[in-house]
Amino acid sequence: MDAPKPTTAFLGTLYVGTDRLERPLTDAERRDLSSLLRKHDFVGASLVSLRFAFTLRHSHLAAHDLKGRANLRLVRRGWDPSVVPLADRLCRLVWCEHQNETRESAAARRAEETFLDEQRLAPAAEPSAEDRAVRLEEARREEERGKERILALRADFVEAGDTVNLLWLDYRLTGIDEPAEMARRSGRDIGEFYRAAERRKRHTARLLEARTRLDSKEKK
Repeated sequence: MDAPKPTTAFLGTLYVGTDRLERPLTDAERRDLSSLLRKHDFVGASLVSLRFAFTLRHSHLAAHDLKGRANLRLVRRGWDPSVVPLADRLCRLVWCEHQNETRESAAARRAEETFLDEQRLAPAAEPSAEDRAVRLEEARREEERGKERILALRADFVEAGDTVNLLWLDYRLTGIDEPAEMARRSGRDIGEFYRAAERRKRHTARLLEARTRLDSKEKK
């Protein structure tokens, strides 16, 4: 039998997380969580987890993205200070997020390889080895551009404090597209996800404009 859903975010020293609550934190709970994190030197623990993220990614932008997702995962999954120090908990969550992205990248590569295999087995005129190499390189570059766009969009959401769009991005990356399912899993009102779409358009337009300006400078 499943354990009963908690009615409060804190059970003694244990912070249960919004996934178990199946709802967002109240204002009082957010204040209590902030107080708990300050008590356990969240700034210092974040620096430790950021250094660990950099050893995994070797990129400052990717490391900050990984740390940001680990912080969000802490809010969602919870933490027991009596069991594990905050720095260790954040490093574990950084590792989990790193593994998740590694699996997603591996799945994308497998899908690409399957497509190429099917192309090779097709009875129609088979592309030359040179053509396949060009297509593979184009696919690799597009995958890298896609990752860069996701990192930039996530960084923009974090800077704006847009937690709903951060949730939307995480759900989309795991294959969840429906706002109703996102609302059910996060415990938020479905209207928040619909309203977030307008903000997301503005974020995307701003990033596209910045990318266009950068491309123009590089061409000069």
